[in-house]
Amino acid sequence: MGDKASILSEELGYVIDSLDRHVENLGEKEYLYRLTPESNNIQWLLNHMSRIVNISIPRIVKGDSNYSPKGWPADYKDQAYGLEKMMKDIKAGRKAAVDGLGKLKDEQLEEEIPLWGGKQKRKTGVFAYIGEIYHHRGQLAFIRGTVKRLKEKDPNFLK
Repeated sequence: MGDKASILSEELGYVIDSLDRHVENLGEKEYLYRLTPESNNIQWLLNHMSRIVNISIPRIVKGDSNYSPKGWPADYKDQAYGLEKMMKDIKAGRKAAVDGLGKLKDEQLEEEIPLWGGKQKRKTGVFAYIGEIYHHRGQLAFIRGTVKRLKEKDPNFLK
């Protein structure tokens, strides 16, 4: 394990673990609520984060652009899974992604691997996907904060 990979692994684990706090007391209506018809809802955000930790990061760690966990449904992206399943899947993916990333040697982060239609350094993909998790966690927090303020103005909002 390399020092850089260890730090990245710890950071990834931190941001994933913080999701529990962000979905605490999340009801079904808020889980599915869209700020605008074009906006993503929390369900979509968690599905996307689950795919990142279960597929995208492990693919980068392994350098195998075709990797999928055993039994992973091909249509996962298109499913409307509930909060409990999403969080369970994210936690399962967390273990694989964090453990795999933590086992990389620093020089492996510099290796060029097949990535996004070409070859790029492994660390480029790792940085991008850790950033994606932070970004979507922020979107989730924004939705929750907005819903909270709307409920304060109108106690019947989302009832």
